Amino acid sequence: MRALALLLALTLPLHAETARPVVTEIVSADAVQVRLFTGVIEAEHQSALAFQTAGRVASLNLTVGDRVTRGQVLATLDQVTLSEDAEAARAALSSAQAGAELAQASFDRVTELNARGVASTQVLDAARQARDTATAQAEAAAANLRRALDAEGFGALTAPEDGVVLSIAVKPGTVVSAGTPVVTLALGSGREAVLDLPADYLPLIGLDSPFRLYSRVTGAEPLTGHLRLIEPVADTATRSRRIHVTLPQAPDLWRIGALVRAELVTDAAPVITLPREAVTGGKVWVVTADRKASLVPVTLGATLGARIVVTQGLSEGQEVVVKGVNSLTEGQELGERVE
Repeated sequence: MRALALLLALTLPLHAETARPVVTEIVSADAVQVRLFTGVIEAEHQSALAFQTAGRVASLNLTVGDRVTRGQVLATLDQVTLSEDAEAARAALSSAQAGAELAQASFDRVTELNARGVASTQVLDAARQARDTATAQAEAAAANLRRALDAEGFGALTAPEDGVVLSIAVKPGTVVSAGTPVVTLALGSGREAVLDLPADYLPLIGLDSPFRLYSRVTGAEPLTGHLRLIEPVADTATRSRRIHVTLPQAPDLWRIGALVRAELVTDAAPVITLPREAVTGGKVWVVTADRKASLVPVTLGATLGARIVVTQGLSEGQEVVVKGVNSLTEGQELGERVE
């Protein structure tokens, strides 16, 4: 008996020494903490304007930031060249029409001769083919003239509505093709903040979600905007999604191109969150009342940066191991809590 008592006495201190301290958190439900996101002010509606015909840019009296009005001429093409093209098309049409008239007269004459038995059928067929070819050439020349006249009228690029010049893609003297962007305008007065939001935060937002926006311009008061668009394609490198937040009636200090910071405004109920490293295989290690490790399954929600929402499985006041979880075993004795 004395030997057994001595053995127990030696064993108890050994167990106490193996109960290592653990880094834990006390579970609590708190409001979601959302960090500030950086973005830039852009025009809500933009339009890249282009000439409808090819030509050489003759005038472009604009600079970035200029305000323009509806119908204002922004750029012109070389009208001399366009006029020369139209005149050449007119001359080509006159020549083609004369050829068609001559071919028709020749065909009429051969038809009469064929009826009298003087001209053969082969000669008549050749005259008919020559007439049809000349007629087609005249029709093509007429179409070319219409295009040349249209191009002559497309030589001026005008603003479709009031706006601000955002960018200019060409210089006077540049030869442009039809449809090549020349000037990009911000149309109207609408502005928006364009932000790259980490994908982890997407579950917290939806269309029309409010954001509080702060400008870095001195004197600009904060504004509340609402989510207008979440772009469908994520950035593969950063796993972020680009979002557009409308700024209603933004003052002049909120200029296009200015940097802003945005904070998601949420009135969501407090939630339980844990560090992501505390979760292993959908379970967490809970410290029991007698300081032992117990693996508990949990239901997880959104990932918010370095933390993850726990929707079921835990209660406020429970103690959860948040570091070194991969080295624990069920029922393992744990030492004092380390924060």
